Amino acid sequence: MAKESHLERTAKEPRDEALHTVVIKQIDQINDSIRVFRFGIPDQKTIKFSAGQWLDVYVPTVPKAGGFTITSAPSAAVAQQRTESPNGQAPPQEAYLELAIQKSPNNPPAAWLWKPLSDIMNAEVKVRVGGSFIWPPAGIDVSALRKVVLVAGGVGINPLISILSAIADDMKGGKLPDGCEVTMLYSMKDPGPPRNVEKMLFVERIAELFAKEDVRGMFRLFLTGPHGTQESNMKDAIVDCHGFIVKFANRRISLEDISSAIGGDKSSAVVYVCGVPTMTDEMVEKLVSDDGLAMARDRVLFEKWW
Repeated sequence: MAKESHLERTAKEPRDEALHTVVIKQIDQINDSIRVFRFGIPDQKTIKFSAGQWLDVYVPTVPKAGGFTITSAPSAAVAQQRTESPNGQAPPQEAYLELAIQKSPNNPPAAWLWKPLSDIMNAEVKVRVGGSFIWPPAGIDVSALRKVVLVAGGVGINPLISILSAIADDMKGGKLPDGCEVTMLYSMKDPGPPRNVEKMLFVERIAELFAKEDVRGMFRLFLTGPHGTQESNMKDAIVDCHGFIVKFANRRISLEDISSAIGGDKSSAVVYVCGVPTMTDEMVEKLVSDDGLAMARDRVLFEKWW
């Protein structure tokens, strides 16, 4: 049976009608399998979306769209006037969308975006916003929230880094109560020593948000694979984020980790889970089961990363 395309898999998901033109302005290759793209939005325009949503991406020569989750905050898609110019006449800062795209030769849109940089830089692509996995959570009063728990497995971090950045904006803007705290639980494959944070997708960005208290709460990193168990001194199990130190556990995220993050009042907490289906299906089932945390289903939002 042929694997469903992005458009087939998301056919019942909400999506905007508008198709926007954006321009590839920056490409950072994080490691051998991930590139992060910044797409400029021309003519000082704004593309509205909710944190957690994805884009239908139409690239030249490929008839069908690929689906890639937005990793930037909605505020980044709004052109802003720079104020640091001595004469106050600096051009506005260009609005942008950011995507982290995994190398996938069998996915034509992704394969096109993994062509040599010189072939695709400054190229125009067409995008459409879609998806229902969003912040703020539909039907929940965020002004009453006390706990937000974000659970990411692998590239499931993509929608959650956008959500975390949007939460930082909301905390700064007073849209969340002072007592609201966020716990980010992020599991990824352990690259092994010396663990270059620049090659670990979004780890440094997350660490900085918490260390500078743009987001109130805690960041917990989980690295899976054999490397940690082979290290003689696990007290040195840290990732140096250029001044921000992040400790990690050499295991997968457990239900107990989520329970500890939520605390006692489930009615004032919301949990987002994003990862591969084997992770999300099992974890969400336990979160809403009688013998698990038994949270209300509308307070457990999840997205499968196919």
